[in-house]
Amino acid sequence: MSFIGILILQFFALIIPGPDFLLVSRTGITDSKVAVCQVVAGICTGALIWMILSILGLHILFQTYPVVNQLVMLGGACYLMVLAYGIAVQSNQEVAEVKKIQGQFYFLKGLMCNLSNPKAIIYFASIFSALPLGSDITNILIIITLLLIESFVCFVGLGILFSHSTIKRTYYQYTKKIDIVSSFIFVFFALLLLIKFFVSLDL
Repeated sequence: MSFIGILILQFFALIIPGPDFLLVSRTGITDSKVAVCQVVAGICTGALIWMILSILGLHILFQTYPVVNQLVMLGGACYLMVLAYGIAVQSNQEVAEVKKIQGQFYFLKGLMCNLSNPKAIIYFASIFSALPLGSDITNILIIITLLLIESFVCFVGLGILFSHSTIKRTYYQYTKKIDIVSSFIFVFFALLLLIKFFVSLDL
């Protein structure tokens, strides 16, 4: 697969709604553009960690020792549940109060949200295995850089889009309903991980 092909694949992976997509869009609605950049920086850092681990062959470790993968899935599900709970609690608080409490944790939220998805290790492993020209270190560094830039630009663009005044007015008009839906979406992704966790136990 060519570099262009990998970047196109990554673009569609980014725009398909998932936990990262939801966190960025919600941050764009409820907070500032600076907060969006901090969240996205955390997400990209998480993606970089998954890329490095995939290069080091962690996916092989997951296959060899399934319990490691199971623990990561369980931890990811728990964190998504925590995010869902946090959103539900915030729906009953004033926006200014929420910002005061969470303003300094945007980067960490983005990082942990991305790391809560253990499927990323398989995704990036498949990408790097498809690199052209023998996947030497130069190609690996180039594609890592391009993927990070693409992820940052796409997610910041998404956050800015959702920070538009019209979307914000709609959000503040239906705050509680939107927050409850967002919370349930995070729970949905957490349940998917839990289902995979229990299936992997072969009970």
